Amino acid sequence: MMLRSISCSRAHTAPYVLLSHRYRRYHYQHSLSYTEPLENALAHFTQKYQEKKLKHINAAKLDNATILPMTNDPISKIIQEKTRNQASQYSHSELPDSIYGLAATSPEDVFVNNELDLGQVEVYGFDYDYTLANYSHELSKSIYDIIKEILVDMLRYPKQIKDFQYDPNFAIRGLHYDYNNGWLMKIDNMSNIQLNTVYVGREPISNRNEVIDLHRGLHIAPNYLHNNMFQLNDLFSTPQACILCDVLQYFRENNISFHPRYLCDDVSQAARVVHTGSHLMGMGGRIHSAINKDISRFLDPAPKLVEYLENLRKGGKKTFLMTNSTLPFIDIGMKYLTSSPNWRDLFDCVIVSARKPDFYLSRRPFRRTREPTWDAVTKFEPGEVYQGGNLSDFSRLTGWSGQRVLYFGDHVYSDLVDPTMQQGWRTGAIIHELAEEIDIRNTPSYRHTLSWLLRLEQLLKEAQSYDACKRPEGLDGMIEAWRAERAAARLELKIVFNRHFGSVFRTNNNPTFFANKIRKFADIYTSSISNLNAVPQDYVFYPNRIYLPHERVVETLIDGGNLGHPF
Repeated sequence: MMLRSISCSRAHTAPYVLLSHRYRRYHYQHSLSYTEPLENALAHFTQKYQEKKLKHINAAKLDNATILPMTNDPISKIIQEKTRNQASQYSHSELPDSIYGLAATSPEDVFVNNELDLGQVEVYGFDYDYTLANYSHELSKSIYDIIKEILVDMLRYPKQIKDFQYDPNFAIRGLHYDYNNGWLMKIDNMSNIQLNTVYVGREPISNRNEVIDLHRGLHIAPNYLHNNMFQLNDLFSTPQACILCDVLQYFRENNISFHPRYLCDDVSQAARVVHTGSHLMGMGGRIHSAINKDISRFLDPAPKLVEYLENLRKGGKKTFLMTNSTLPFIDIGMKYLTSSPNWRDLFDCVIVSARKPDFYLSRRPFRRTREPTWDAVTKFEPGEVYQGGNLSDFSRLTGWSGQRVLYFGDHVYSDLVDPTMQQGWRTGAIIHELAEEIDIRNTPSYRHTLSWLLRLEQLLKEAQSYDACKRPEGLDGMIEAWRAERAAARLELKIVFNRHFGSVFRTNNNPTFFANKIRKFADIYTSSISNLNAVPQDYVFYPNRIYLPHERVVETLIDGGNLGHPF
């Protein structure tokens, strides 16, 4: 039998393409009632949409949830509630187990990117800041305040900048700043811009075509990304992003001439003074001094930390601490976290002022932190603390290398990339935003909204695949209405995390640039180091099977034990 092309104008398309399109057309056309003529397709899709919508609405009502983009829809008389506020109404055990297959997740889970057998791990290493030590929101405010003081007092910026107030709800980790244009934005794992996250100062860019024209679309070329953009990778960078945009906004509003690159350079320099100091400027390490003066204000308690470290050592594991922070700073912090002056006994080796990521590639030698500091270090002695050094000497002096080492940190480039690439260490990422995002994702309103979005996209696929030659009048209009509803749902699923930039981990369907680095360079990741307390030391982490687009439909149905229609 001669095959008929799905396109009215293409009669000689390759047979395998015809088979694929023909199968899809057959499938969607025969999903209509066998007694209905094809000209009733519009009525069929309308009825199907309404039935599915009402089914989702009724399911949401049972969970006291809101499907967010439907809250003003006359079909759905649902009580409007703020999704973010619903997190406090449920404990994890009280959440509905599954909403149309979207199961709740514990914020204390450990998540797996790569198979990891803890039984093969002999050495556990830890960064300090935001890994062993988790800081309160007071830290970001203090960093913001110190940076603005440095800008005014040392770099002669307008004194009005001192009146600025930190906005903890503005920036998120992982954003990129465009040196040339002063744009702050979020990009995905394919280096595509999420267009509704491009800000200049504190305002969304007024003409989005400027972004599209610059990059000839939404994709950022690797060369431009490398030479003209700066990524804000750690939690210390969120107040830096905020002051950067606040100053830029002030300059724009007051018609002050500036170059975005100079502005970024000055804020970055001020941030370095905050953390590491500058003898040339006569000041430095100010945030460390502030923290040590009132440590309970800045540092969150870690009641399970000592138990976890002691259990590792009881299990015969070696442990080390490697941080860019100074010994006086972490000494006070570790005493607070462990409630003991003998915190060094929890580690076989302590390295401070490591200068990561230079640590991984340099040949800088180790030196002692107590006198005499000028002696060459030929071995690591118990109870001593060392500073500087390099990864090659560290491996040589300890004998720790390869996949026997598991190192935990919060910064992609300082903690994860080079240990993996240079020494083959296994790595774990500690990402504190994870717990808050999971709590939001677990709310019934979020999961019902996401469930409806997935259903709506399936309806769109079916309607768009209908034979273009026989498409009834009105179907194109319905498709456009569904696309608008889809856009509304996607917007709602963005702003529940952060009104300006959305989730740290997702740009609509794709992972963010930041999340992709975590996926690539961290074998496991979790929200707190203490979450590993419940994990046996011989546990094997198995990642979920990743389905390619051409595999997903069949395999996911088989895995779920459901070969019928999922809804």
